[in-house]
Amino acid sequence: MQVGDKKFEMRADGFLPRHKTLECFHEKDNRLFGIKFRVSPVKIIKNINFAEYREYIFPLSYLMDHQVIERIKKAESFNERVIILTEYFHTIIEENRRVEQPVKIVTAIMNDCDSNNDFTAPIEDLAAKYNISSRTLQRYFETCTGIGTKQALQVMRIRKATDHLVHSPSNFHFSLYGYYDHSHFSKHLRLFLQKDAGQSMNLHVKLLQQLHAG
Repeated sequence: MQVGDKKFEMRADGFLPRHKTLECFHEKDNRLFGIKFRVSPVKIIKNINFAEYREYIFPLSYLMDHQVIERIKKAESFNERVIILTEYFHTIIEENRRVEQPVKIVTAIMNDCDSNNDFTAPIEDLAAKYNISSRTLQRYFETCTGIGTKQALQVMRIRKATDHLVHSPSNFHFSLYGYYDHSHFSKHLRLFLQKDAGQSMNLHVKLLQQLHAG
C-alpha cells in the first residue's frame, strides 16, 4: 500500500490516512475490505490524537476491538461484514451520547459545510460560531481528523465536486462548489488526483476532457 510517496508492506489490518493519495499494489488472493469516516466513532471512546496517525499506516488493532476484527475476517459475505461493523459503531455512539466538545464541533461544521456546499467560510467565522478561537478550532480538527480545518474542508469539497462530475456531468457546474471559474476548479482537481506513483493513470485527464466537453 502506498500513502503519498511512502510504501508499506501490509501484513495485517491497518488505519489509512485518507487525506493523502492512496494506491494499492495487489497480489494474488488479496482481499480488501475498508470503511471510511470523516470522524471515526473510535474518537468517542479513546483519547486519540489522529494528527499522530497521518504519516503512516498503523495497525488497526490499536483502534478497534480485536474480536470484532476477527469476526469481520471470518464473515462469509460483504453484507455480513457491513452488519457487524454497523452494530459495533452504532453501539459506541448509542452508549456515548454525551460526546466531547471537539468531536461535536468538528462533526457539526463538516455536516453543515457538506449540506450547504459551503467549504470556503473563513476559519475565524466558523470558530466564532462556537465561541472558540481559530487556533482552538484548528487543534480540534487536527485531533479529530488528522489535518487542519481548511485542508479537511477542501478535501471534502473536491471529493464531492469530483463525484458529481463523474456521476452527473450534465448538471455539473464548478460554481456549485464555490469555485471562481473553470481554471480554479481544474487546478484543484489536478492537485487532488495527482499521483506520485502510477503516473500512467490518466483519470484526471479524462475528467477534465469530460468537463470541457460539457
